[in-house]
Amino acid sequence: MIELKDLKIGYLSGKKVKRVVSEGINATLDRGELVLLIGPNGSGKSTLIKTLCGFQKPVSGNVNIEGQDSSTLNEKSISSLISVVKSNAPTIDNFTVRDVVAFGRYPYSGMFGSLKDSDYKIVDEAIDIIGIRKISNSMFNMISDGEKQKTMIAKSLAQQTPYVVMDEPMAFLDYQSRIEMMELLFDMTRKQNKGVLLSTHNLEMAIHTAEKLWIFDKESRFSSVTPKQLFENELVIRLFDKKTAEYLKAINNK
Repeated sequence: MIELKDLKIGYLSGKKVKRVVSEGINATLDRGELVLLIGPNGSGKSTLIKTLCGFQKPVSGNVNIEGQDSSTLNEKSISSLISVVKSNAPTIDNFTVRDVVAFGRYPYSGMFGSLKDSDYKIVDEAIDIIGIRKISNSMFNMISDGEKQKTMIAKSLAQQTPYVVMDEPMAFLDYQSRIEMMELLFDMTRKQNKGVLLSTHNLEMAIHTAEKLWIFDKESRFSSVTPKQLFENELVIRLFDKKTAEYLKAINNK
């Protein structure tokens, strides 16, 4: 389990607090669970993801990963627990798709970053699970955006982490690629028993697919609820503006 406990997120300058984005964050992400993170731009989604993944320190509070305080873990240790897929696939020249997937074995490679036959077996298994065998020898910079995102998900599988965090991975994908992406995410939670946190602006997808919602409102206040709880006691009205709340009510009743 990943546990966020009394977490306050924001930006530090040395030990001095530069800006607090949100506070009082308490939530959990379990293995085998799909959690969708939603909220307006600038409300705190990316800051939370960076804090959860160890890219920046919390202002206060704790991020516990499998019972370990993330502040006590180094980069390589966190990389063996959480893999990250960002909205834009990185620019990578002169490497094949298989090479990029193999980057996921970094937390387990030796001092000189050399991979063993057992590592390449895991890489090939990830490629087959995601269904990108046909493009595995293609140059990464020559494939489509959807194929690049699939490659980055295969890399996260090769990383063999119990948790995967995705920051708007479908922002630039077409409709068919988004459907394929969601199918992959369901497989990762159901068949791979991974805990997946997905940041998205797609409210309809959030309501209809998530087991749990992490929500930032327009004031950057955080809530962790199930889709069902969102529509109890008019919580949806307190969390969203009137127009958005009415839209969510409408799609929930479809």
